[in-house]
Amino acid sequence: MVTLPAPKGLLLDYGGTLVEEISFDPQAGNIKLLSLASHVPEHVGIEEVLSRANRISNEIAHRRDEYHLETPWPTLTRLIHEFLGIHFECPMNELEMAFWKASVHTRPMAGVRTALEEFHRCGVPMGVVSNCSFSQEVIRYELAKYGLADHLAFVMVSADYSVRKPNPLLFETAAAKLGVAPENIWFVGDRLDLDIEGAMSAGMKAVWLSPLDSAAVEGSALRFASWPEIIEYFRISVSSSVI
Repeated sequence: MVTLPAPKGLLLDYGGTLVEEISFDPQAGNIKLLSLASHVPEHVGIEEVLSRANRISNEIAHRRDEYHLETPWPTLTRLIHEFLGIHFECPMNELEMAFWKASVHTRPMAGVRTALEEFHRCGVPMGVVSNCSFSQEVIRYELAKYGLADHLAFVMVSADYSVRKPNPLLFETAAAKLGVAPENIWFVGDRLDLDIEGAMSAGMKAVWLSPLDSAAVEGSALRFASWPEIIEYFRISVSSSVI
């Protein structure tokens, strides 16, 4: 395998790369929201909320994937609850975090914390770029639960930038925030269509975290089965750069 030059910056996907989603329970999240509402019409219950939420999701999801545009969670929530006459006095960011905590359960990817700590020791700046309708505060909160947020320069979510991966606009902006030229950045992600193709379109070195196979070249991207494999390759690249 050809050894890439050691990176001067690292950009990382979130879901499937840093953490694995164990479960997502929108019913639990919406039950929590109803408990926080200041007013719920008598005829409205969780069934009506979930029915409206499913419609919103179905009508927006395919447009999101087709046009690579993101709709933030607060907007989706307003389309659901304001239609049903549900009102809240809590700030939207508090509702968002409450929904997340009630509905989303994750676990860190094996070996990822050790890898991030080694990148940090080597002086490599890092940031996260995620396709997500939730805010960066929510994603940073989830990463911090596992000690994965300590060394991140930023967490960047598509909800704050309108566009989604693989749109190169998102990757280019992330590189500028990191202060590193795209060609000197490794982008690590688990989705070939979103992370790998998007990173390469922006001129970055793509590292595909794919448990389907051991280390191999996928086009001009490198493919690894685990974080321990990635960090071992990183050590080799650092040693080669020093030589």
